[in-house]
Amino acid sequence: MNKNEIDQLARAVARELGINEPGQTVAGREAPDLSWRMPVGGGNAAAPRQRSEPRTGNTMVSAAGPVRVADFVDHTVLKAETTRGQIETLCQEAAEHRFAAVCVNGSWVPLCVDRLKGSGVKVATVVGFPLGAMRTSAKAAETSDLVDQGADEIDMVVALGEIMDDNWDYVEDDIRAVVEAAKGRVVKVIIESGALEPMQVIKASAISKVAGAHFVKTSTGFHSSGGATPEAVALMRMAVGEDLGVKASGGVRDCASALRMIAAGANRLGTSSGVKLIECIGSGPVMLKELLADPDSHERVCLTGNCPANY
Repeated sequence: MNKNEIDQLARAVARELGINEPGQTVAGREAPDLSWRMPVGGGNAAAPRQRSEPRTGNTMVSAAGPVRVADFVDHTVLKAETTRGQIETLCQEAAEHRFAAVCVNGSWVPLCVDRLKGSGVKVATVVGFPLGAMRTSAKAAETSDLVDQGADEIDMVVALGEIMDDNWDYVEDDIRAVVEAAKGRVVKVIIESGALEPMQVIKASAISKVAGAHFVKTSTGFHSSGGATPEAVALMRMAVGEDLGVKASGGVRDCASALRMIAAGANRLGTSSGVKLIECIGSGPVMLKELLADPDSHERVCLTGNCPANY
């Protein structure tokens, strides 16, 4: 995809979403108003402007019937001071609740692979984390090593400065090098949406798709611009369609936030609060469509028990 094609795609998505000002930020108060196409707190970014009934932006929910909230969770610990004991607890909890994956720093991959063997829980790890500013060759080498150690999924940080410089060839090559080094494993591209303008979010998502990635992901959770927002998730979903996954990460700490992200189109949630989500929403199959109709109902009292606004 050349620069003109990227620009055309970005303008088409922006028109559909009613984004007119190039200086708007996704994370701020001036984020695009998507309420006309969402239930409260989220919704389907690709839906027609008028519908007779609410629908979420997540085909995994709308098509699959009963789906467990746990199926969306990448149980995550990425702090530098994380201990071996904390990683073992993370794996134990992930296996118990059958989360989609754990997400850890690279040094913990062998331990997680050992502890999660036979559980069905994937081992995801981060590459170029949290800045994304190292050389492409370093990201590719890190990816290759972690795949050899048994990692199932790679969450790589995009070259954010190159996005700011409008150097999309570099961004594409950077992602593609990691995809190739991953040897068929799932690659998620962290675009740090809170630091970008909507048009940059759209372009970064589109480039990730062209470069062969499998997911786009909102945030590292370490950037000063903040974490995931439903608006950013909706933009990313609109840009990649249903061909790629969208992972919401950074600040997803309570039921209402999690449900908003899923409603906006997220297939995965990167969170350290997965166990708390299960305690509030339940561990068995849940009709998420019913819960997603009003995510804000979980702000004070969860449908299945007490749910604090922030765990």
